[in-house]
Amino acid sequence: MQKPKLIAAVAVLVVAVGAGAWALVATGDEPDAGRPAASAGPTDGVGVLKAAAGKVDQQTYKLTLSSGGTTGGDGTVVLWDPKAKRGLETTSLKVPTGEVKIERLTTGPDVYVRVSAPDRRVPVWDGKTWWHVGAPGSPPAKQGLDNTKLADTLSTATAVRETATREYAGTLDLRQSSAVLGEGVGGVLGDRAGAVPFTAAVDEQGRLVRYRIELASEQSEVAQLDLTYSDFGLPVSADPPAADLVGEDPPANIPGA
Repeated sequence: MQKPKLIAAVAVLVVAVGAGAWALVATGDEPDAGRPAASAGPTDGVGVLKAAAGKVDQQTYKLTLSSGGTTGGDGTVVLWDPKAKRGLETTSLKVPTGEVKIERLTTGPDVYVRVSAPDRRVPVWDGKTWWHVGAPGSPPAKQGLDNTKLADTLSTATAVRETATREYAGTLDLRQSSAVLGEGVGGVLGDRAGAVPFTAAVDEQGRLVRYRIELASEQSEVAQLDLTYSDFGLPVSADPPAADLVGEDPPANIPGA
């Protein structure tokens, strides 16, 4: 039987982003002991990237996440306030009948999910109801990509070389990164987890702006996680939905329930 392409496995990971499988705020207000701290003007590649990753949590930002264009326009956009732990994460998934949109709203005290589908065969995916799926710090039903902490994986960077001005390449050791990358990543990476290629770029302020993790390859095709950080300091609004739009006790087919 023909083995499924690893490209499809990455598509599953992107779906997991929108499926509420990521632990967006699972750590609540606990300190991020493993998060790299910004240093004062490092000049070596490893130091530059660790400092850049540490700066991600210093101000609000927009994160655009895709899988290298392999999923026909699927992707996720995160508007995030790392200090207040508030924001909105929106995943778009192309389906034969249109587009499924999954929104995850984190207000600080609570987390809500709303799903919009192009047909009404699943009534709870009505695009109106915000299902209350828990509070920051409560254990998620599943674990997948934690988009707010993907920059942390740069703390494992080795063999870093500068490829252009403020652009770098090297390898990552992701064997201990399942809490960030999710439960499914081991099956995608396999034995490659200890030396995963990556590229990254920082801006003139030393902030991480582009980051690509080369997850898997087969027959010269490469599947990636492509991250773009932008709009630093943008206003992030994340107010609770109106009470008449909130659903409690979400059914199992609501992501994160």
